[in-house]
Amino acid sequence: MHHGKAVWIIARKDIGVWLRQPTAIAATILPALVFLIVLYFGARAVGRNPVALVVQDNGPQAQQLAQILEHSDAFAVRRTQAAQAADALRNLDVSAVITIPAGFDAAYAAHQPDPVTIQINNLNLDFTNDLRRSLPAAITAFYGEQPNSPIHVAVQETDLRQQDVSLLQFDLVPDLVLLLTIAGMINAGLATAREWEDQTIKELLLAPIPRASLIAGKLLAGWLTTLLIGAIVLVVGAATGYLRPAGAYWFATLGMVLLIALASAGLGVAIGAATRSFQRVTAVGIPLAFYLFFLSGGISVAAFLPAWVQRIARVIPTFYGVHALQTAIFYSSADGYRRDAAVMGGTALVTLALGVLSLRRTLA
Repeated sequence: MHHGKAVWIIARKDIGVWLRQPTAIAATILPALVFLIVLYFGARAVGRNPVALVVQDNGPQAQQLAQILEHSDAFAVRRTQAAQAADALRNLDVSAVITIPAGFDAAYAAHQPDPVTIQINNLNLDFTNDLRRSLPAAITAFYGEQPNSPIHVAVQETDLRQQDVSLLQFDLVPDLVLLLTIAGMINAGLATAREWEDQTIKELLLAPIPRASLIAGKLLAGWLTTLLIGAIVLVVGAATGYLRPAGAYWFATLGMVLLIALASAGLGVAIGAATRSFQRVTAVGIPLAFYLFFLSGGISVAAFLPAWVQRIARVIPTFYGVHALQTAIFYSSADGYRRDAAVMGGTALVTLALGVLSLRRTLA
């Protein structure tokens, strides 16, 4: 049989089996999907803090300050009365109550202190510090808009990036890399291990095809199923606007996806040949994928983590894959892409060699 035809037949068979096995599809998709849900609620939790706003003065200055608070990026404001605000704070419906007192305008006109008060439910320091910083910032913005403001300091902001990216959107790229890593390792690993579990390996070994065709078919099947999942994610991301590269940066994005999928497929073949078991493939592959996910900046920017974590991240291949995808998708930049592509390409070569050697040794 022609080598190329044999490779395609083996790959097509493995892809067909994978599509007919819900457990294999679930093992591929569910871990990344569950973590995406966790990231969604985490992003919601650290976003705008829900606060109750009690405005006891109808004057123009009090209303102006209230509007600044309502349009602040730090607060999700709910205007209410004092009694309802106290109940909301007590029932954990809001994280704080901000009160603009009666007589605020009169005190402002007379240059007399009449403090804006805030009652904080200091459940943890993250919420508390956000509130402690945000209210003074809003009051400073209020005074900065006054014609005779006593505050003569203004902030001139210069953004390094072209656009702001939400926390959830930013975390989608590491989650995509996690999905590609799990898909490659699980799909290629299961396709390899299944031959021993189903006792079909002898049939393949006795078939009139070179062993190189068998190895190449396993690698191709794992790679194609991983690319299929990655393509679905990219299409959905582009349609919703969450993951939409601009112009030529689609090529940079697709190239990096190809390399990540290839590297994970090679590693999956190695794991499958070494373990020869469905349960062992998932037991090894999924924890390893999460290890790579966290150290590649899955839940935080690696550059802002402790120095020892940064040093470890620098030797994790998926760190470079995440960096390349984020800069291409969000910022239309190729900064560091050659380095990232070289690292992921080298990793793909190493894992492919590891997969070939492991499967060849097992077959022997």
